[in-house]
This record gives sequence, C-alpha cells and structure tokens, in this order.
Amino acid sequence: MDHDLFGVGDDEPVGTRLGQAIAWCSPRVDRANPSGCLRSDRLRPGILQFDRADTVRWLCVHRAGLDPSVRSALPAATRNDLDDGDLLLYLPDQQLADGAAEQASNGFFDMDNTPPWDSWVALVRDSRADVSSRDQLISYVPAELRDFVQRGIDVNPERCILWLRQAPTTFGVVDHLRHLLDLGEPPS
Repeated sequence: MDHDLFGVGDDEPVGTRLGQAIAWCSPRVDRANPSGCLRSDRLRPGILQFDRADTVRWLCVHRAGLDPSVRSALPAATRNDLDDGDLLLYLPDQQLADGAAEQASNGFFDMDNTPPWDSWVALVRDSRADVSSRDQLISYVPAELRDFVQRGIDVNPERCILWLRQAPTTFGVVDHLRHLLDLGEPPS
C-alpha cells in the first residue's frame, strides 16, 4: 500500500486503516443482520460531530484503541488482503436521502445512503473532482454482505454509492487505490 496516501486529517496510511477495518469487521459480520452487525454502539459517531474528516478519523483511532488485534492488524497492500471483501465509495454530497438503498440493502445503508460506520476506512478529498464528489468515504465490505450492498447500489438513482473498482477515473485518489489493490480497470 502506498504509505503516502492518507485520509483527511489522519496520521495513519489508508492501507493501515483498511487492515484495521478488515480485522474489526470480519468477526462481526452477520448476514441475518446487515443493518446492525457493523453499527456497533462503541463506534457510533456522535450526533454533534459536524466535521466529516474529524468524525472518520475519530472512528478509526477509536476502533484501533478498542481491540489490540485491530491495532496490530497488518496493512492491506494487495487484493488478497481484502479477505474476499470489496471497497465501497460513498459520495455524501450527492445523496438524496430517498431511502431506496436502505430498503433494498436490508438496512446495510441508512436513510442517507451511508454505509455502516464500523466499515469506514478513510475520508479522502479530491480537489480535482466536481464539488459534489470531492469528499469520498471509503468503506470495507465483507464478502458476506456484498449482495446486500449491490442491491442498494442498483436502486441508488444519484449514484452516490458505488464500488471503488467502478469509480470514474476522474477521482484521482480512488483511481490510485484501484491500481494498488489490483481492483481491475474502470468500466469504459
């Protein structure tokens, strides 16, 4: 993983945060409860936290502090490190809060199309992207929940949730991750 790539305001590389998210999420996945299995009370973001970057950074630091095995997890550097999971991209400034993805995903996404907080890896800011796409939340999706996520993506008219491997090449930081993790070429 490129150690020069960091989430906004974070002092740990994205690869380290991804390894920690995988270590946290893997033992907590429950296909019978996609709406709650990755929304632990211990990591619930505060409702009065207004800055996205601070919220994501707090969550990542707190997650690593709660579990020694998460704190010592190896950074994710290749596709094989994803434990058959995948990476999701959420563009919070594009969401319409219509609830369609929440319903279709059995609650994996919330009303605002936000993925569960336990799965958050980093918030990156791409100055080259359109204003509504600049803030990009990267999340880890365990393999067991991929079909729920796909159903949510399929009904999301504003396309504010998408697989990182299918993100537009105009998203420079995300494109960089795609190549590092051998996620394949973007669709043409």
